[in-house]
Amino acid sequence: MKHREGPSRSNRAVMALIGCLVLLGVLPGYARTLYVDPDLGSACSGRYDPAGRRCGSGSETAMKDLATGLSVLQPGDTIMLRAGSYGGTIAPPISGMDGRPVTIKAYPGEKPIVTTPLAVGITMDRKAFITIEGLSFSRVGGFGHIYDCNSILIRNCSFSGSIFSGTTGALKFARSTHCKILNSTFRQGASDLLILQDNSDRNIVEGNVFDGAGHSLMSVRCSNFNIVRSNTFRNPKQKALEIYDCEGVSDAPVRLDATKRNLFEANAFVHTAASDRIYKFNAIQHGGQFTIVRRNVFMHCEGGGVNYQSYPNESIYVYKNRLYNNTFYHNRCYAVIGNSGDGSQYFDNVVKNNLLYRNADCSGGGRQIHIEDPSAVLLSGNALAIVDPEFVNELGDDMHLAATSPHVDKGAFITRTAEAGSGTSLRVADAGYFTDGFGIPGESGDVVQLQGQPNSARILAIEYATHTLTLDTPLDWSAGQGLHLAYSGSAPDIGAFERGQLLGGASGRFPARIAKIAE
Repeated sequence: MKHREGPSRSNRAVMALIGCLVLLGVLPGYARTLYVDPDLGSACSGRYDPAGRRCGSGSETAMKDLATGLSVLQPGDTIMLRAGSYGGTIAPPISGMDGRPVTIKAYPGEKPIVTTPLAVGITMDRKAFITIEGLSFSRVGGFGHIYDCNSILIRNCSFSGSIFSGTTGALKFARSTHCKILNSTFRQGASDLLILQDNSDRNIVEGNVFDGAGHSLMSVRCSNFNIVRSNTFRNPKQKALEIYDCEGVSDAPVRLDATKRNLFEANAFVHTAASDRIYKFNAIQHGGQFTIVRRNVFMHCEGGGVNYQSYPNESIYVYKNRLYNNTFYHNRCYAVIGNSGDGSQYFDNVVKNNLLYRNADCSGGGRQIHIEDPSAVLLSGNALAIVDPEFVNELGDDMHLAATSPHVDKGAFITRTAEAGSGTSLRVADAGYFTDGFGIPGESGDVVQLQGQPNSARILAIEYATHTLTLDTPLDWSAGQGLHLAYSGSAPDIGAFERGQLLGGASGRFPARIAKIAE
């Protein structure tokens, strides 16, 4: 029989090295699941039983405290926090990698609570590809500070009871990009709840509930190309949302004319504090440039709806914003407010195709809109309804239009073609109504439809300087033909909801979302 040799000394060394790397979790594609269990008497290495929540009968590894658990993380690892109270800060010492994020999450079905009254709940500086999921942050100094980061995902978390005032108490993103804040709740902050600041660009804020803040629920400051979608905003103490440049307040820089191309769609603004002044407690205090606000519902906002506000220094540049196809119902202190300003800085803000009903001025009178300079805030095709617009369920705050509504198929087309043509390159009079996904991974451009044609096409790219849309499907068009987001029937509807379509995550969900806030 031929003698079979065993592994050489060099091969044995390689195998030993691989074994060490596996144990450390640093081989490409290798990912560990670790645990933190505050009920343990001490750390449990290789013997933890997650189902029984005890050491000795299992094969997993668990640490007793949060800091130790975070210190051993490697890219691709998931660390699960068991139910209990954690008196520390979520501060991952390393980054993940694309495709191998570091994940810090709640054990399924359990509710770990981070409580740290003298510090913020989350701190990250120059980190990337980190996911925080299912955790609760209660009675913390501030919700979190995420600076110079990218690809941070916060999902299904709960934030309540921040103690620090000013921007320090918020969940604040500064100079951070491609982050996502999804399906989380923010309640009862001493000042602001969520801030995107200082070139925090191309982030997504979606599916969240914001309820109660000493200042604003959310603020977008000198940041660009962000998407804020399908959230519910309620603030009986103050205002809801603000969009401004930065004027050096707190740790923000002085950066003016620097808040561009942000999209706010399919949100519900359901309550703000009462005021007798048009500028104090708006649903949106609106500065910024090239902003799109569409498909939102504003209702029961006692301090006014959307205010194109002008004042030194953070709200000087207010131009080329587009507010279209929204529904304003039962707001006080006006549904839409337009200030005035320097004509080179405050101009071309268009309010189009919105449905307004039962809104009042600050004294309770019947005026629904207040515009100081009609050349700077331009109204077009809005319905200032006096008779019942026939909502599906007005008392239940369902602002969809019934089939018999006089506003079905009565909307204006938001722009028109610049000349006759065909193909996939379409030049329009104003491309500022549309988005192409802003270069955010996973985001698609708008679906558009020409007047009198059943076919639609998706926008792949926009050249805003030439107002040229690149489409995924060839179309034919005549000069001056109307163009809108895809619609049903013979023309777009007026207001936030197009009959027969689901619009973002908000369609049909407003009553449920309001009930969730009241719990």
